[in-house]
Amino acid sequence: MTAKPPYLLAAIDLDETLLGRDHAISPRNARAVRALADRGVACVIASGRMHEATTRYADELGLAGPIISYSGAMVRDTRTGDLWHHAPVPPDAAAEVIEFCAREGLHLNFYADERVYVARRGPWAELYLRQTGSPMVEVGDLRRLIGRAPTKLLLVDTPETADRLLDHFRAHFGDSLWLTRTNPEYLEFMNPAANKGSALELVADRMGVPREHTVAFGDGNNDLAMIQWAGLGVAMGTAKPAVRAAAGYVAPPFDEDGLGRAIEDIFGLGFA
Repeated sequence: MTAKPPYLLAAIDLDETLLGRDHAISPRNARAVRALADRGVACVIASGRMHEATTRYADELGLAGPIISYSGAMVRDTRTGDLWHHAPVPPDAAAEVIEFCAREGLHLNFYADERVYVARRGPWAELYLRQTGSPMVEVGDLRRLIGRAPTKLLLVDTPETADRLLDHFRAHFGDSLWLTRTNPEYLEFMNPAANKGSALELVADRMGVPREHTVAFGDGNNDLAMIQWAGLGVAMGTAKPAVRAAAGYVAPPFDEDGLGRAIEDIFGLGFA
């Protein structure tokens, strides 16, 4: 398939899209993304991770410009450090989640000022550290942070507990918070104005790129909004069913260089 119309802006998810199971960029994926950048396509990382946890991948690929982080709650320009967008969790809602987790003995991450605050380093904190490499700040009791507006909150527990609590908190908060599952053990709490779709729309507007000239690559529930908004939404072959259903193009599995192979096909790249 050849890209028509020409895509000028590509939003690329990190985990299980750009990155393999080893959390590294494969040579084929790296070659494809660099080839897009060389052609003048603005390649923007769009991740659920913290901003500082994404920049090393942008640096590895030689990308300079905005990064969508925290599942769309933040957009920051890596060249200038300018903050383009920030939609934190309202303090009152954050306080309710913190109180609930403290009462029930649940592990919760509190994200603010590019730091991850936790009550203590237990097994779930160690799991998160292994999966993301993001260091944590122990504060003893997260209730000390009540009154602040975190960029996001993340509960880490068994998949069964995360599923049960997703239903509980959706019933409690309704549309006042956006909840999503980005990993079997993760339940994220976000400002309802924060998602990768609205963040991509903001980036496209700032760059003067029409919607039909954007393409988005992803696999998870937090990628759905940008897959739906982009001119072309591309789902990895291993994507969540809703993401696959919304996509205009389904790539091979992420762990078979699905991103690189999709880019080669969509943009008509030929490598010797």
